Amino acid sequence: MTGDLLGAISAWLRAALTQNLGLKALSLAFALGLFVYQKGQQDQQQRTVPVGVVMRLPTENAKRELMTPIPASIHVTLKGSTRAIDQLLQAGVAPVEIDLRDGQRGSVVFETRMFTLPPDIEITIIDPPSIDLEWQDVVTRQIPLQASITGKPADGYILKGEPEVDPKEMTVRGPVGLVEVIQYVRLAAFDVSGLTEGTYRRPIAIDAPPNRVSYIGPRSATVTATIARRVSEARFPKRSIEVVGVPNAVVTPRQVDVSVIGPPEVVRALRAEQVVPRIDLTKIEGIDLKTHGSISVKVVVEVAEAEAEVQPPTVTVKW
Repeated sequence: MTGDLLGAISAWLRAALTQNLGLKALSLAFALGLFVYQKGQQDQQQRTVPVGVVMRLPTENAKRELMTPIPASIHVTLKGSTRAIDQLLQAGVAPVEIDLRDGQRGSVVFETRMFTLPPDIEITIIDPPSIDLEWQDVVTRQIPLQASITGKPADGYILKGEPEVDPKEMTVRGPVGLVEVIQYVRLAAFDVSGLTEGTYRRPIAIDAPPNRVSYIGPRSATVTATIARRVSEARFPKRSIEVVGVPNAVVTPRQVDVSVIGPPEVVRALRAEQVVPRIDLTKIEGIDLKTHGSISVKVVVEVAEAEAEVQPPTVTVKW
C-alpha cells in the first residue's frame, strides 16, 4: 500500500516536470519579468531640481532692451531611478539656453527637448512652463543737468540766484519708457555752509543713473554759486529835492520816491529825514548859474553802506 502511494506521487511529479515544458518556461519568464518590473517601479522616484537659464540677448547695436526680469533658474521635476538621478545631479544639470538675439520674441515656452538629460530620465513638470517677454526700444536723449544746494552761507549772506551748471545737458541712453520720464540729471549737492560774498566754482559728481539707464559723457559737472550780502529794502515816498548852488531854483517834480537797498541792520536804522534827494548844480560842467537857465539832471541820494534808487531818476531844474 505504501509502495503504491509513493509510486503515484513519483509519477505525478515526473509528469508535472516534463509535460508542457514550453508553457512552463513562458510562465517562468513572465514571472521573472513582472518581478523585475515591480522591482524597478519600487526604485523609481521624482525629484525637483533647479536648472540654470542662460540668455543670449541682442547686441547694443540692435537698440532693443528686454524689460522682463528672467529668473536665474527654473524648477524641473525629474522622474527616473534613484541611481540615475543621483548621477545626473553629481555631474550637474546643463543650463537651458534661450536665444533672444532678435529682440522680438513675445514669450519663451520651456519644452523638454530644450534640456539635456540621460535617456532613462524624463521630465514631468517644468515651473514656470513659459515666460511672457516685454521689449522696449533703446533711445538717446539730451537731458538738462540740475544742481542742488545744501547748507547755509555765513550770517548776513545769501545765495544769489540759481547755481549755474556746465555743461548744461547730459546724453542719456536707455529704454524709451525710462528715458522719457527723466526730467533732470541730478548732481550731488553743492555745500555753501559758511561761505561769504563771492563766486565759487566746484566740480560736482553726477548722481548714478537709474537702473537700465546710462549716462554718456563726463561723470562730473562744474557748478558755480554766487554768494551775496543779505539785503533789505525800504521805501521813502515823496521826499523833497534839495538843490545846491542856486537859491530859489524851481524843480519839476519837486518830490521823488526813494528806495534804499542794503544790509538789514542798516536799512532798519534809517530814518526818513536821513534820506535827502539832492541836485548839486555846482558840480555840473557847461552851465552858467549867473544867468537864467534850465537843465535835466539826475537826482542823487547818498546813504552809507546802502544803495538808493530814485523815481523818477531825473528832474528838470530852472533858475
